[in-house]
Amino acid sequence: TPVDFNEMFARVKTQIRRKKYQEALRANYQESVSMAVTDGLTRLYNRHYLDTHLKNLVRQAAEQGRALSVVIMDMDHFKKVNDTYGHGAGDAVLKSLAGIIVKTIRSADLAARYGGEEFVVLMPETDAVRAYEAAERLRRAVETNEFAIEHPDSPLHKTVSIGYATMQADDTPESLLKRADVALYE
Repeated sequence: TPVDFNEMFARVKTQIRRKKYQEALRANYQESVSMAVTDGLTRLYNRHYLDTHLKNLVRQAAEQGRALSVVIMDMDHFKKVNDTYGHGAGDAVLKSLAGIIVKTIRSADLAARYGGEEFVVLMPETDAVRAYEAAERLRRAVETNEFAIEHPDSPLHKTVSIGYATMQADDTPESLLKRADVALYE
């Protein structure tokens, strides 16, 4: 049969438009899912995802008799950054800190923004000795980093305080985080 080129052109155009619309919907859906589990500023996991993942890790560690450690860190004197250089500089410092954390931890570890300038790293199959080593590596990486901000005083040098805890037989997710938080303030 003869092909009607006008009809074929209209059908192809409609199919291309439909394909682009479906791709846009898929991208929007994936972005929505990502936003639900990640912190908008640092692109690390958010607290909600951390809480859910920690519950699963504690359960698995208890069932399988494996080690699990948690590191919690807080940037020292962070309020001074915001007060002196502005919130834009504070955001830049937090983004840089998130990048340092991701570069320093193992791929099996999970880093999350706990709140404000506090971050948590979950370390499956990590005993207390290795947790200490990881915490010290993180501390040194932050201490030796130069945080670039848009200010004449740039770069800034910052430090973090770190606490860690390794799971004990009777630990719950809350008690494990609490012990790491207590260690942070020591």
